Amino acid sequence: MNIQLRWAKVDSVETGGSDTWNLFYQSNSLATGTQPAWTNVGVNYTFGSNGQMSPLVANVTLNNLTIDGVLLGNVQLVHGSGGITQFADTNGNVQVNLLQQNGYAAGELQSVSVSDKGRIVGSYSNGRTLDLAEITLATFNGTNFLKRVDGGAFEVTDQSGAAIYGTGGKIIGSSLEGSNTDIADEFTKLIVTQQAYSANTRVVTTANDMVQDLLNMLR
Repeated sequence: MNIQLRWAKVDSVETGGSDTWNLFYQSNSLATGTQPAWTNVGVNYTFGSNGQMSPLVANVTLNNLTIDGVLLGNVQLVHGSGGITQFADTNGNVQVNLLQQNGYAAGELQSVSVSDKGRIVGSYSNGRTLDLAEITLATFNGTNFLKRVDGGAFEVTDQSGAAIYGTGGKIIGSSLEGSNTDIADEFTKLIVTQQAYSANTRVVTTANDMVQDLLNMLR
């Protein structure tokens, strides 16, 4: 929930009074017509000729702060001893010299990585890391019955069954999966296939010789 603040100068030395400001917060961003959109904090901030607050307002408590119907409770604004000053010019601009916060400053996305839980993690310049997305893993009862489509994608078939989520291993970022082929088993199959091919070749050769002998006998 964001709190928007706005300052308004309600009195000025130039008009015979004192440089006085009021602080407002946006209580209803959807206000229309005569509905109030901003609420006055109710504190007069007065400044002397040197631009310093006089008297000093070190902090202000916003009691029962409500933004767009959401009650946030009591929120304290801490100005400190010199947190707010006024420029000594005719425009009466406000200068903030001290800013304190209890959260993170704004940050820009610097890098993206993958966690072992399959989540896309973004690292920001303010030191935060946030989960941006998640890669879902799935298994199938009939993996060999999946239908291959374009590229490395597969489609579900009646024989493969529906996808089963939550039991599909893990993901390791910045890593490449090794081959799951058993080289010894594949070489064995290759030798068996080669021997079968050789045997079939001999059968064809023997059959050809028999045909030739038969033709010679007929002549």
